[in-house]
Amino acid sequence: MKSWFTPLLVLTFLLLGKISLFSQSQSTPPLTPGVITVHCPHAVDSVEKHLRGKNELRGYRIQVFLGNMTEAKSIRQKAMTMGLNQTAYIVQNTPDYAVRLGDFKSLIDAQLFLLEAKKTYPGAFIIPDKIEPPRLPRLPEP
Repeated sequence: MKSWFTPLLVLTFLLLGKISLFSQSQSTPPLTPGVITVHCPHAVDSVEKHLRGKNELRGYRIQVFLGNMTEAKSIRQKAMTMGLNQTAYIVQNTPDYAVRLGDFKSLIDAQLFLLEAKKTYPGAFIIPDKIEPPRLPRLPEP
């Protein structure tokens, strides 16, 4: 009884147009851009607003230059090639640009590096700043 029931059911649905034997039709409608609306509960939205900006890492950097952008680029390039083992950043300090070295989480680390930086940049000083998180060491690939 089951052997003829399934084909009969399939044939009935084919005739009624409820199923198709083809996976895709020959003419597909053109894609049109849509709009996505996200509905967020008020409690989640308020927590997100409260935590916004809290994950910034505060620390210290060594400022070695303040002036125009052309000189700042030149000094940053020199600092990167001098072997000081610290990243050099250009930060806009309207209307000038500052070159700052390092990402120090503690004031003691910044002071230790300042002694080394003053050999090349006598006017260098420590400034509190937003810093990049420390990079994690990578394991060697097998």
